This record gives sequence, structure tokens and C-alpha cells, in this order.
Amino acid sequence: MLVPMAEVNKSISRWSAITILSSALLLFQIQPMVSKTILAWFGGASGVWTTCMLFFQTILVGGYCYAHLMNRWPIQRQCKIHAVLVLSAFIFIPISFSVPDASEASIKPVSTILLLLVATVGLPYFVLSTTGPLVQNWYGLTQGQGTPYRLYSLSNIGSLAALLTYPLLMEVYLDIPKQGGVWSAGYLLFALASGILGWQCLKQGAVPEVQNDDAQAVGQHPPNLKQMANWAGLAALASTLLLAVTDQLTQDVAVIPFLWILPLAIYLISFIITFDNCKWYFRRCFAFATTTGILILSLYYIRETADNYLGIRIFQNIAENVIAYTIMMAVVFFFICMTCHGELFCLRPGKKHLTLYYLCISVGGAVGGFFVSVLCPIIFSQYHEYHLGLIIAFSLAGLILVRQVLDKRGTLQLAVVIPTGLAFGVVVLSQWKMIQHEALIATRSFYGTLQVSQNTNPQNSTESHIQLRHGRVVHGSQIIDDSLPLEPTTYYGSKSGIGQVFNVLDDKSTMDITAVGLGVGTLSVYARRGDKLRFYEINPDVITISKTYFRYLENSLTKVELIAADGRMGIRSLASKSTDLLILDAFSSDAIPVHLLTLEAFEVYLDRLKRDGVICVHISNQHLNLIPVLEGISRHHHLSLRVINSQETADTFDAQWAILSAHSEFITKLDKQTNAFQPDNITQITPWTDNYSNLLQIIK
Repeated sequence: MLVPMAEVNKSISRWSAITILSSALLLFQIQPMVSKTILAWFGGASGVWTTCMLFFQTILVGGYCYAHLMNRWPIQRQCKIHAVLVLSAFIFIPISFSVPDASEASIKPVSTILLLLVATVGLPYFVLSTTGPLVQNWYGLTQGQGTPYRLYSLSNIGSLAALLTYPLLMEVYLDIPKQGGVWSAGYLLFALASGILGWQCLKQGAVPEVQNDDAQAVGQHPPNLKQMANWAGLAALASTLLLAVTDQLTQDVAVIPFLWILPLAIYLISFIITFDNCKWYFRRCFAFATTTGILILSLYYIRETADNYLGIRIFQNIAENVIAYTIMMAVVFFFICMTCHGELFCLRPGKKHLTLYYLCISVGGAVGGFFVSVLCPIIFSQYHEYHLGLIIAFSLAGLILVRQVLDKRGTLQLAVVIPTGLAFGVVVLSQWKMIQHEALIATRSFYGTLQVSQNTNPQNSTESHIQLRHGRVVHGSQIIDDSLPLEPTTYYGSKSGIGQVFNVLDDKSTMDITAVGLGVGTLSVYARRGDKLRFYEINPDVITISKTYFRYLENSLTKVELIAADGRMGIRSLASKSTDLLILDAFSSDAIPVHLLTLEAFEVYLDRLKRDGVICVHISNQHLNLIPVLEGISRHHHLSLRVINSQETADTFDAQWAILSAHSEFITKLDKQTNAFQPDNITQITPWTDNYSNLLQIIK
């Protein structure tokens, strides 16, 4: 009987690993896949990712709670109940989504996303989320020795593999329906592996636990509230900073899916290292690295003062280098995660309380997600949670360092406590400075942060402007002096691409103009009496600010219609062949609403455009070159493509506009009257569709 029993034990170990690995792969493949699928319906906002993360973290709590409650029953009953649950999820496979109402998506984006996800991926994700703690518990019950915690490390390896393969393989080579098909096939394989493991566990049954196999665990006594609070608190801090760092990177670099994945990959790597073996976590080293890293990051935020004090231009050079800045943030975040998750592993209980331990971790993760996604937009006008998280993380690491020397000689204590205290002061002052602003108004919503501020023209000290910023990007500016005529500024000056197009179209008696993206309403300067002008703006706060603080809309020569909706969904509601000029102005920041640049989107635009109509696309962007995308679209739809670059002047910015039209007479006039050019030597890419896009191909 010993040989068969040994074989069963090996089989359980093998299928436990396969089941956990496959569930982790599916869990973290579906997150970016679903987020990308619904991104188009919510204006390409970075809030889509944080809201999806909140959903997934909340469902994870439910899955871990299920695993913890199942632990009260015999393993035979657990296996049978779980088999029914795994099979019931096939009702929702293959996964499909229904397009939400445009106004609901604009006004109530968070609740719309959550309900959409519950109705489509809720049950399959719940089933997958139960796998980690449940299988580890089965392993602990059926194996007399050995720790199941290394299976958690294996789970995070699978999660990391899924995150890396999605942007590098799945997103590049497969469209959304094919991705869904591959994922559904993967779920079938997971269900088979789960069934085989359950069958093996039924044959084996529970065996007596071998004592002292988990000597590093914190006792076998039931965890008290303090222990559970520590588990949840460490997980909440790491989760909060995960989402906060993601928000910072997408603000300062670009809102692109692989920058969603970078912080999450770092987060998982720290879990893999710390939960594989306790010897990988060097408490003093990582606590010191965390405090030092946060101090350096804090000096970066007061870089002018720091560079002057040091006498060299270190931090300003980092600020001007996107890669260096991203690496710095990523490294500091890694140290923070290693400290949080290393301490979390040091506080782990014995196998008997494994499911409760994971439940507390998941609750902490969900609390962090709820804080960033729901509470922070209500209580903060900017992304203050990032700076608050850095202060708390420094306090945690500093406390660890101080505790390490409490029983040492006095000189060593002073050598640690005094520098740590001074560094803490620098960190607090730096982060405090970052949350101060002199804005007339600052708002924050699902669609990001907005600030209205007043500044003086550096070339004319008597001329003041009022300016709207979305994150770090200016979305419109206006001269404050009411006695002066309103002039188009920023990206819309008379010499810009859109200004030159209006000049070419000036001989038209009247025009129907449709614009996607309001800004402060600068484009309304170009509307004449008799023209019709409508703006589609997905962020209701932008509409309120443009009407309250800026004069462009009220001084327009024609009545301006403002509609709070995603641009593409709004254009779809127009009558066929009804508009003369379509302006897509959603690209003045690095947030690329991909759904506005697909073949299907242009089919809608061209149907609503008159025969001699024109499409103008604002493509100014620091990191992405959108010309190949538009060239592929123009080639597919048989349109002529021209590009106009304008240089910065006293009141306008460098700008790049693309103009597309099927009307040869307009293109001829454009070539003669403007500095438009037909781009050549373009790297041809596969045209984007609603089911396929690849941002990696167009990075500058």
C-alpha cells in the first residue's frame, strides 16, 4: 500500500501545481483583456483600469471567503461542491459584452463598469479566484508534511507570465474574439485539471498533520484581531501604492496597457520572491533600500532645491528622461512591495489557518483598491494617495530599521535613528509640497484631474491667461482681459492645422461642425453665424468648467451644443450625411482613445460625413506616432491623407494635425493654400480595428 500512496501524493502535488498555475494564468490574462475590451466605451480613461482592478480585488475577497468557509467541511464535500461551481461557470463562456448606454457610461462610469463585469465575467473570475487558497488547503490536508505556501509563489509566477504574455503575444497577434476563444479553451483545461485534482484528493482523503513542518510560522493558535489587522494593513498599503503608482505613470508617461501591467508585474514579482522562501527577504537590507528609495524620490519632487544644494543637475535630468523617471518609480515601488510582502510572509500562520490568512490579504487588497478607486476621487482633488502612501511606506520601513537596533549600543542607535528621523522630515515636507497647488479650482473624477489656474505670459508681463490642465497637459488657455478679442490659442492657433483648414473652408456658406473633445471650447472661435457646432465631451466636469471659467462658448457667433457622451457613440447618433467637418481632438495628451482610430470607427464617421466632408485629427503626442495608424485607415477607406505641423508662437503650442478627405477639390485647395504635406516613408502597420490594436508598433 505504500507505493500507491506515494504515487497518489506525487499526483496530488503535480495536479495542485498545474491547477494553480492554470488558474493564475487565466486570472491575469482576463484582467487586461476585459479592460481593453471595454476601454473604448469609456473614452479610453485610465480610470477604467483602476475600476476593473477594484472589481477583481473585490471578487477575490469573495473567492477567498468561499475557500475559508469550505475549510470547515471534510475534503470530500469540498471537492464535490467545488466541481459543481467550476462547471456552472461554463454558462458564461465564451465571454461577450453588450455596449452600454452612452449617457450612462459618461455620467456613471464606475457603477456601469462594475455592473457590466458582474454580468459577464463575475462567476468565471470568482471560480478562478478560489483556486489558490482552496488548492493550497487541499494540499495541506492530504499531505502530512511540506508547506503549501510555495504554491502561492507558483501562483504568482503564473500571474506574472500571464501579464507579460498579454502585451507581448496575445495583444500583438490575436484580436479580441480570438483572445476570448483562447481564454475559453484555457478555462476548459483548467476545469479538467481541477477535476483530476479533486478526484485524487477524494481517493487520498485527509491525513494527520506532521508537526513542526512549518517552524517559521507564527504559532498554531487562532490568529487574534491584531494579527489579522497586520495582514490586512500590509496588503492594503501595497495595493494602494500599486494603483497609485499606475495612476502616476499613466499621467506622466502615457495611458497605455503595458504601463498598467508594469506596476502589477513588480507587485507579483515581490510576492514570488518573498513567498518562495523566507531566506530571500533580507529585512534590514530591504527596509534600508525602501527608506533610501523614497528619500531619493522625495528629493526628485523638490528637484530644483535639491539640484541647487548638490551643485549638479541630477534630478532635473531625470525629469527630462521618461525612461529614467519610469525606472526610478519602478525600483522604489519594488522595494516597497518587498518590504510589505516580506513582512507579510514573516507573519504567516500555520497551515491550519491558511485560508483565513489569505482572506485577510485579499480584504486588505480590496480595501486599498476601494480607497483609491472610490474614496480618493471623493475626498481628494488630486492624486494625493500616492504621496500619502509614500509617507506611510517610509514610516513602516523606518520603524523596521529602528527596531533592529533597539537592543544595540547607544551609538549605533543614534547612527540609525537620527538619519532616519531627518530623512522622514525631508520626505514629509516634499510630499506636502506636492499636494499643494494654487489653482482657482481643482477637480477629480473617473476621467482624471482638472485644474484651472492663472498665469502670466513670460513674453508680456501685462498679459495674464487662465488655463485648464488635465493632469500635466494643457487643454486650453484664454486671455483674462475681457476688453481684448478672443483669439484661438494653444493647439488651435490660426497657423495650426485646424486653423488652416477653417481658412480653406471659409468659402462655404454654412457648415455643420462636429467636434470630439471640448477642452475650453477654443474651436468655437472659428464658428460663423449660421454654422452649427456641437461638441461631444465624455467628462461632465470639463463642460462645467468651460462654461464657468472661460468665455469661448458664450462669445461664439453661433449656438453651441454640448453633449456629455463618448465621441464615437455620439457621432453614431447623427443622421447619415449630415456634417461637413468632423474634428477629433482627443489626442492632446498621451491618453489614446484607440476606439476613435479604428476602421469601424471611420466607417461611422464617413457615413455621417457629407460627400465633400473633411475629418481633422489632432495627433500631437510625446510618445506615440499616430501617422502610420491614419495612413492605414486612409488606405483602407480610399481617403487622401495630409499632415500639418505648426511651430510654437507666443500664445500657441507646437501642434500636429492630420486631415483626411475623399474630396479631391478640397485636397487640391489644401495643398495650394497651406503647408500641408503628404507623409512618406511610413512604416506600414496592420490597420486597427475594434478587436485589434498594437500600441507597441507606434512608439516614437
